[in-house]
Amino acid sequence: MSGRAAGVARSVALLPVRWSGLALALGFALTGHWVEVAVSMLVALAQVVAWRSGLPIRWEIATSLACLVAAISSFLLLYERLPWWDLPVHAALTGLLAVLVARVLHRSRPPAARVITTGALLAVVWELMELAGHRWVDPTVHVTPADTLTDLLAGFAGTMVAALLWSRRAAVTENS
Repeated sequence: MSGRAAGVARSVALLPVRWSGLALALGFALTGHWVEVAVSMLVALAQVVAWRSGLPIRWEIATSLACLVAAISSFLLLYERLPWWDLPVHAALTGLLAVLVARVLHRSRPPAARVITTGALLAVVWELMELAGHRWVDPTVHVTPADTLTDLLAGFAGTMVAALLWSRRAAVTENS
């Protein structure tokens, strides 16, 4: 396969990674699920930012999938049905978004400390958004002190793992 053909094939293969959030939002809009439309648009935003920021492809795919899993889990009520489900979602999504945000804000390969700081801030903002959602959007959003603490710990843990993996990736790239 020529270089151009390989590039086209790769671009086509990445369409679901880059546009599934928007497709999900359209599907929810057609069925009148307006809260899910808003959540799906956040997924779409993360997908476009990951793509356009030049995030390494494996990180872009992982970020896209984590965002989709979080959104679809909400729609399917998995957070209510499986009380433990939000912990791995908080861990994975906070860690991946910490790398993405740190990379976008600093236009480089951010060091682990910057990823960790970004992830800690994202975890806190996420919990504040849950509180706001409980108060002003949907009182069934779960915001007990224990839930908030475990969510924060999961987000911090996910961020630490992501920072470690990101640093290892950077070290391998520099040594290659």
